[in-house]
This record gives sequence, C-alpha cells and structure tokens, in this order.
Amino acid sequence: MKPAITKIVILLLTLALLGGLAGCGKKTRPVPPDTVLPAPISDLSYNLDEKGVELTWSYPRQTVQGDRLPYRIEKFQLLRAVIPIKDYCADCPVPFGPPIEITAESGDKGRVSYQETLLRPNHRYVYRVRSKAGWFVSSDDSNTVSVVWDTPLLAPANFKIEETDKTLTLRWQPPAGLLDGTPVSDPIRYQVSRSTDGETFHEMPGDLIEGVTYTDRGLRNGKTYVYKVRAMRLHSGTLAAGMASHPLSAVPRDLTPPAPPQKVRVVATAEGVKIIWETVAEPDLAGFRIYRRSAQSSTPELIGEVGGAGLSFLDTKPPRGRGLWYYSVSAFDQARPANVSTYSIEATYSEE
Repeated sequence: MKPAITKIVILLLTLALLGGLAGCGKKTRPVPPDTVLPAPISDLSYNLDEKGVELTWSYPRQTVQGDRLPYRIEKFQLLRAVIPIKDYCADCPVPFGPPIEITAESGDKGRVSYQETLLRPNHRYVYRVRSKAGWFVSSDDSNTVSVVWDTPLLAPANFKIEETDKTLTLRWQPPAGLLDGTPVSDPIRYQVSRSTDGETFHEMPGDLIEGVTYTDRGLRNGKTYVYKVRAMRLHSGTLAAGMASHPLSAVPRDLTPPAPPQKVRVVATAEGVKIIWETVAEPDLAGFRIYRRSAQSSTPELIGEVGGAGLSFLDTKPPRGRGLWYYSVSAFDQARPANVSTYSIEATYSEE
C-alpha cells in the first residue's frame, strides 16, 4: 500500500473511532435502573458455636422500588474482614477483603446459610453480603454483622431439668474453663436454646442469663421440649461463644391432685353394697377410685375404679359376717401419670 493511501486509511479509522466515542458518550459499565435492582439484604444474622460462625440471610424478593424481582438471583457476594481485637476501631473504615462468591441454589428460595470454621482466636470478623443477577445487576451491601472469636469455653456442667405444671426449670453449673484447659476469670453469661423436634433449636428471647437457672413457663403439659445451654465469655468488652451442653429433653406435667370427693355414703342393695359420692369440680378430672378397709386394717384396699362423671360404684363382693367395714373414694386427673387425691372421709358399712 502506498504511503499516501496508508495515511488516508488511518485518518478514516481515527474519524470513525472519534465518531463512535461521541455517539456512545461516557464509556463505563451500564447502570441498571432502580426498577430492576434487587433491594439490599436486611436480615443478615449469625450463630456462634464452638465450631465457628454460621451466617444466614433471606433471598431478595423485591426490587429497590418494592416490585417483584423480574429475574433469578444467580449468586451472592460475601464481604469479610478479619481484624485483630487489639487493632479494632469501631469508627474506622472496615478493611474488607476480596468478595467470597456463593452460588445461589435454584430450588430453595428461603434462607441462605454459610458456615465458616477454623477462625482465629482474639480476632473480630465483620461480614456483609450482597446479591447479584448477572455481571452488572448487583444490590447494595446488607446490614453489617460483627462477631468475635476466641478459644471457646467448655460446656456448662451438670445440666438438669425439673418438670412441673406447664413449667420446666433448667439448672446447670459453670464450665470448668476454656477448651484448651485455661481457667477463666472473665464474667460468663448463658444462652438457652429450645427445640420441639430435637433437631432445630431456637434461642430463647431476652437478655443472656447471668445466673445458672432458667425457667420456661407457659408450656403445654405432656409435650416434649429439648434444650441446650451455651456459655458465653465476656472478654475485653465482647462476647465469645462457648460449647453447648448435650441436648436434654423434658416434659412439663401437672403435679396438682384433685380435691377428694365429699359426702361419701353406702347403701345396701340386693346386688351388693353401693357407694355414692358427690362430684369434684376439676377441669381435668378423669375418674374415681374406690377403696375398702376392715376395722382390723389401717390401709384401704383398692376395689374398683370408675371413669368420667361416674358418681357411684357397686361392690358386688362385699365382706360377709359381722363387723365394721369402711369405704372411701379418691379422685384422679388426666395427667400421665395421673395425680390422685387423698382419700375421702370414710363411710361405714356393717352387715347385720
């Protein structure tokens, strides 16, 4: 190609390039409008245990403007900063490292879970998360979660549960020290978690417990509840999670017996001795038990039982011969095992 022609070609290419730049304007990544940007995740939360930290958050379902997302979330970016406790500054910018890519599951659109173990003792971990749908559709950062990891405490010792009416009382003793055998002088708090299926545990609401007892009220009698207790070490103004106790199950149960029946009397009939009494005003009354005692014995003998609202019993095999016999009645409720009242005042029977 001749030099003159070469110069003309270069000039034309230069003009074309300049024309393209003028037509496209600013050469940056296109910014999607708010109508398609996913709303920032606002429920990033964590759970600490002796293994590390588990982060959870919900799938975004709406755009920034509150409309339904028109696409599927493809991945999440987890931002993480690891800061030695001695270098931490609450008002300083957070030194996040490169984002950790987490692929979104195609089936489950509930909550996302991410676990991190092998954490460094005496370090603070700060997390944020954002969602992405393609290379340029990305949400703003979520709320911030900040946790401190330290050598964990051992689990609380001698964990026990006392069962009473609609109430369970948990008792334990402080842990012996840290997992590495180091004794602890820092203040210790406790966190109680409860499950109704033995698998999924939820932390009980309220502040952490300073003592070594916890009472859970308003429960359903006869239902099984499972508990774990975790020690939390208050070290250098921050809480570090310890090991949890082994799960322990208990069943609240009614321990209050009904009142004894009143006005017990006996009537001789052709079929035997009929014992009659008045009902007992108890909402969970299940029935009555009938006893007979000879004058020579101090212990009544159980001779029968009636359920529900029955208010009489026929002793078809009463004792024969002269002498006094004594009948009494007790009430029992629907608890398992049943609570039984004391004996009623005895009614006297004598065969003439």
